[in-house]
Amino acid sequence: MVLSAINIVWMRRDLRLHDHAALYHALQAQGSVQPVFIFDTEILAHFPHRNDRRLSFIVSALCDIDRELQKRGGRLLVLHGNAKEIIPTLAQALGVGNIYAAEDYEPEAMKRDAAVAAQLEGTAKITFVKDQVIFSPKEILLESGAAYKVFTPYSNNWRSRITPLSSMPYEYNDKGRYAAFDGVMQRIQACGLQYIDLSAGPEAALEAVEYDYNKDTLWPTQGAVARLQEFISEKSKNYEFSRDAMAVHGTSRLSPYLRFGLVSVRECVHRAMEAGAIKWLTELIWREFYAMTLFHVPESAHVEWNPKYRGRLDWSHNEGHLAAWQQGKTGYPVVDAAMRQLLTEGWMHNRARMIVASFLTKHLRISWTKGEEHFAQYLMDYDMASNVGGWQWAASTGTDAQPYFRVFNPSLQSEKFDPKGEYIRRYVPELQRAPADTLHAPWKHPLLMNYYPPIVDHATARDQALAMFKKLA
Repeated sequence: MVLSAINIVWMRRDLRLHDHAALYHALQAQGSVQPVFIFDTEILAHFPHRNDRRLSFIVSALCDIDRELQKRGGRLLVLHGNAKEIIPTLAQALGVGNIYAAEDYEPEAMKRDAAVAAQLEGTAKITFVKDQVIFSPKEILLESGAAYKVFTPYSNNWRSRITPLSSMPYEYNDKGRYAAFDGVMQRIQACGLQYIDLSAGPEAALEAVEYDYNKDTLWPTQGAVARLQEFISEKSKNYEFSRDAMAVHGTSRLSPYLRFGLVSVRECVHRAMEAGAIKWLTELIWREFYAMTLFHVPESAHVEWNPKYRGRLDWSHNEGHLAAWQQGKTGYPVVDAAMRQLLTEGWMHNRARMIVASFLTKHLRISWTKGEEHFAQYLMDYDMASNVGGWQWAASTGTDAQPYFRVFNPSLQSEKFDPKGEYIRRYVPELQRAPADTLHAPWKHPLLMNYYPPIVDHATARDQALAMFKKLA
């Protein structure tokens, strides 16, 4: 079978067919389009658990895309292997002239993309387009060209530059524009690439890459746009006040869908501005602020953003404390509830994220990198820039971080943001029948003495954290 000129759309963290920047640009070129997704072995190396729920989420989204593409005359090509090797091989096998992909701003992803572009030079052109942000890390900068270090002026600049055009969705008619898949498959088989057959279902697809599929009712991949619409129409008006109530579903819970691109940032920003959801819009701007920070200081993924703290903080290496924190057995119910929510749902309430991060870095004096690594293993919405940025903020080592002397008191946080103990009871069954007034500091109540004793004393731990930072102030 003779194939017409083919343009590849390399899908990564943009798992949708609507408002898709790379697909839009591919459709503007001559020839047919072949969407491709790669289970990249270099990325899978960061997924050590066979039943990682994020992979089930991804493969479910891929199956949704494939079914929709079949209605439009195409199929999704899913491959398994090293992307740096696959893309050049695929381009040569299909005689591809153009490849389109969304920009990725994480350090390793940029190295991968640069390596792919270098290998393609002289044979095919790869074009990276902006998709996961409204403004790229190179667009919102100080007049000097340097990166912002403080969020508020960055946010003000961002808001001053936003226009209706900035968040306008990409529109296109793609029906009948997709490559003849039988011909594509003949070439794939001839060049020996490992093809993952989605028609056999998500279970078989994940088994082919040596992972287990688990259907996740908490995070369905279908109806992502409807989920956004529901949040905007029903919750966004009260978001500023309800987002800190830990027992209430007052947040959008859209972060996994935005992370993997089942909804686009453009539609999120557009709807936020349309509804006047200013506080939620601010959270979307924080996401871009942290992307900008990581882009300009890539080493901050692994070391303190603030140079004066790098390698100089006297972090604790108490493995018992770290394990207790990871398992939700610290003796502080709000911390324990949050950590158990992470393990059971792959998600954690935003207020809870701040509490547990403060507890690890300030009460236990364990490096933020240990917390970041733990979150990276379990968070459905794990995004390196936002996760690193949030952890360094809590640890007082990052850009625009909270002052080092601000140490959350877990009991007071619990009383303020979960006054009836509903959040705690939901995730800590040992305390389900405990009276509300005992839940925030159970060690003070004889009836609850069987609960885990606090692994550290708040006042003592706070003093030790302050002393650690004061040495370098």
